[in-house]
Amino acid sequence: MTTTDTPSSPTLLTRDQRRVAAQLVYGASNQLIAVHVHLAVFTVASHLAAARRKLDRPGSSRAVLAHALLTAREVQPPATTGPTPEFTARDRQVIRAVAEHSHNAAIGDAIGVRTDDVRAEIDALAAKAGAHNAVHLVGLGHAWGILGESAAASTLSQPALAASTAGEA
Repeated sequence: MTTTDTPSSPTLLTRDQRRVAAQLVYGASNQLIAVHVHLAVFTVASHLAAARRKLDRPGSSRAVLAHALLTAREVQPPATTGPTPEFTARDRQVIRAVAEHSHNAAIGDAIGVRTDDVRAEIDALAAKAGAHNAVHLVGLGHAWGILGESAAASTLSQPALAASTAGEA
């Protein structure tokens, strides 16, 4: 091995699981992921379940799974366009809570709002960030260096996603 060779880092996921996960961090639904990676919706769900098991996140939300995938460097953060939005300390707190907690009650406790108001907080922040949903917001949080140690703003081109990427958060 020469000094210019970079050893590949070990990965927990299979190639197909990484393909599915790469679409997840853009906030795509299982149905949309299935279309883009040419798999059955059931297979996409199976790959995401396997990723949860391998990353020790059983029962986690899609946003928590995306955070785990990005933190473990199993996938690249989503590509961004333009500068990082001007986030307040509160905005950053909400992004972290969404990335770390699977249930609205826990997110609400972490950010100091009622469970019934959590969805509105997340939706408002996703709109401010230009994210499709909470999962995409977490992915962008990694791309902007707000979460984890992921590389800042990915230079990879964004996978083609249909206009409707709103899926489960």
